[in-house]
Amino acid sequence: MISLLLCGLTVFSSTSHTATSGFTLKTSVTCVGGGIDCGSVAPITQTCKRNCIITVQASPWTDWRFDHWGGGASGSANPTTVRLTADTSVIAFFVKSTPPPPPPPPAVGREVIGYFIQWGIYGRDYLVKDVAVSGAANTLTVVNYAFAGIADNLTCSSLDTFADWGKSFTASESVDGVGDSVGQSLKGNFNQLRKLKAIYPQIRVVISIGGWSDSARFSDAALAANRVKFVQSCVDMFIKGQFAAGVSGPGVFDGIDIDWEYPGACGATCSFRPEDKDNFTLLLQEFRTQLDAVSPGRLLTAATPVAASYDNTMMDLQKISAVVDWLNLMSYDFHGSWEPNGPTNHHANLYPNAFDPSASKLSVDGAVSAYIGKGVPAARIAIGLPFYGHGWTRVPSPGLYQSAGGLPRGAWERGIDDYKVLKAKGYPEYWDAVAYASWLYNGSTFWSFDSPQAVRNKMLYISTKGLRGVMIWELSGDDGTLTRAIADCLAGIDKCPS
Repeated sequence: MISLLLCGLTVFSSTSHTATSGFTLKTSVTCVGGGIDCGSVAPITQTCKRNCIITVQASPWTDWRFDHWGGGASGSANPTTVRLTADTSVIAFFVKSTPPPPPPPPAVGREVIGYFIQWGIYGRDYLVKDVAVSGAANTLTVVNYAFAGIADNLTCSSLDTFADWGKSFTASESVDGVGDSVGQSLKGNFNQLRKLKAIYPQIRVVISIGGWSDSARFSDAALAANRVKFVQSCVDMFIKGQFAAGVSGPGVFDGIDIDWEYPGACGATCSFRPEDKDNFTLLLQEFRTQLDAVSPGRLLTAATPVAASYDNTMMDLQKISAVVDWLNLMSYDFHGSWEPNGPTNHHANLYPNAFDPSASKLSVDGAVSAYIGKGVPAARIAIGLPFYGHGWTRVPSPGLYQSAGGLPRGAWERGIDDYKVLKAKGYPEYWDAVAYASWLYNGSTFWSFDSPQAVRNKMLYISTKGLRGVMIWELSGDDGTLTRAIADCLAGIDKCPS
């Protein structure tokens, strides 16, 4: 996004005040996003010497709202005061009160949803620009931005304001090659996402609320006494773009993804209550009502689990699937670091294997079949693709379904590594022709992961089953290989060998 000072059209008002000392106050109006008639500024007529104080007030026209001051004034207080110590210009910035409509959904094809993690810009050095450079942006239809949180007062909040809208990106770091300017109010990932959408108009950007680490307050927020206020805060902040005082960006986000882990069950905490099942449905219905009131076509999705024990006693899948555009099935992490001594196993296998020693024998197909059996339409299911693997070490031959002596070191945590890191290890790769799953094994260390072969088979699966598409957790784990496998399959079955 070009800075506000560049993308708005500045129209100077005809009012100026010359003090006896010769100092002059000039006011002007900037209509962010274009336009010449969005509001007015009314300074009080006053002649004064040095250090005189003049009160300035901004008045928006219909469909516009005052956002913040620039020039010789700052902040968003309205009216504000200006002390004249020199010739001074004050700019009132106005923004549209109604955000623009989201891009239309793809006319044909499947949804390809990729999570972009907020914190990836730090140690991982994965920027929004990398979504384009890797080629992923050509294939994606939706970017889920992870995550927003829930504040103590049960309203939507940023988990990192610097990453979201405060960080300045240089020209070399920016999606469009234009660096952020000092004066612009919206910078950070949000501005970069807006630029990404401008270059790739098929992409819709969705804010994902919650996640494993930030779901503890969902149960309280979903209560009848809090539900409307909570939803309104999320819609105001992310759909209307009222991020903070003096920071706005209507049109950055096209929808909301609810990642409550988990209604009626423990996640990172055990902050749940029996009423969560009904309250989750009611919460999603409230989101749908308020999103439609802003403009129909806003996306509403939810990330949901696959565990066999997580059934309709905790979540009414049929009812929530009628409210959302689709459900993002977290069809991965079937096995992992919480089982440090094994047995080793696949963590995102498409089908079950009779030799699987686990009692649950989880699989993507089993989860999809269970959802459809509970009344969820196939066209409202997107299956999850992990761009990472789970590993074990000190594993005897032949590797799969064996005991382990512990967890291998990963780049970010033990027992987990990105696909691009696993690919570079050069370990021998194996294929389970029953479970349709890949693994690596070097005689001691075992890694379960999705290879391009596994991805292609899952793409064929969603086509055969009539599913909505695939959801990727998360984009920084790939070097472009896996998204190319997705793109090949979307281009045609003949380009998608199983």
